[in-house]
Amino acid sequence: MARRGTSDSKSRSTGRPCAGCGKIIYSGLYCPACLEKFRERAKTQSRHMELLKTSSLKKVAAERREVIILIAISDERNLSITKLILERGLPEYKVLATNNILSTINTLVSREVSLVILDADYNGLDMLGRIRDDEKFRDMPVMIMSSSTERDLVTRVFALGVQDFVTKPCSPDDLVARVNKMLNVDETATASAAETQSKSTFTILLVDDDIFDLRQERDKLQHRLPCEIVTAQSAVEGMRVLENRGVDLVLVSLDMPFVNGLKFLELVGENSRLKNIPVIIMTDSRDFKILTEIERSAAAGYIRKPNITEDGLALIESKLRRRRR
Repeated sequence: MARRGTSDSKSRSTGRPCAGCGKIIYSGLYCPACLEKFRERAKTQSRHMELLKTSSLKKVAAERREVIILIAISDERNLSITKLILERGLPEYKVLATNNILSTINTLVSREVSLVILDADYNGLDMLGRIRDDEKFRDMPVMIMSSSTERDLVTRVFALGVQDFVTKPCSPDDLVARVNKMLNVDETATASAAETQSKSTFTILLVDDDIFDLRQERDKLQHRLPCEIVTAQSAVEGMRVLENRGVDLVLVSLDMPFVNGLKFLELVGENSRLKNIPVIIMTDSRDFKILTEIERSAAAGYIRKPNITEDGLALIESKLRRRRR
């Protein structure tokens, strides 16, 4: 112990060189001046790293916020008009434009596109087919426009997984609203819907173009059945719902423009994923020929609208019970 004390005392008396500058010091590894330099350097590096981190986070956040709409129309005039409408109506989104299949695919590969808009009158179906042929873009949201509502066209479009079918002529305000609706998901509404679904036993899709009838039918069903009601005001919107979520039963109005209830039934039946969902036709008609046509179709039955009767509710309940067996 005496030797160790003597050695320590000798070391303290002779000193040692500073590890930073070589100056003789009697304790520690660095002299006070070097320690201060190192502390300042560490602070500077820390501030620099924070700036880099903040800059990177801002860049990532900006990239995540960027929503890109790709318009792919072979006709230059219609392409320019559609692009101008969306740029003016939705300035918060980035709108890109292509006029051929190759440019469209290259843009999809190189950019994070949120929505593709095509026109069936200008090579849109060919572009849609090429997009769906690529496995990476099978689930890409697509809106297609057309001046035609022929059944074969509508059937082919839905078979290729289109989310919205816009009939031309379409007003700029309507186009902007429909694009915005596809791109904006209200998180509060989504959470509320998820909560409602968790408490519900069944999910029913209610399709009716008459908003007043739709509300009356929805209220009647919600009052009677433990179910979640998803509504649509057109066959196009109804098919989009079916493509994107599970449904136990469909109630569709017979008298709708462009695609009526029976044509909607055929579209559902032609889709291998949807054909087993029971579809009930709603009608206010008492015409024997019309009712006979419904009975001869693949419909799961028909009910009166808009004031659904007890017999109608009983039919709905029976189809739902069979669905869950």
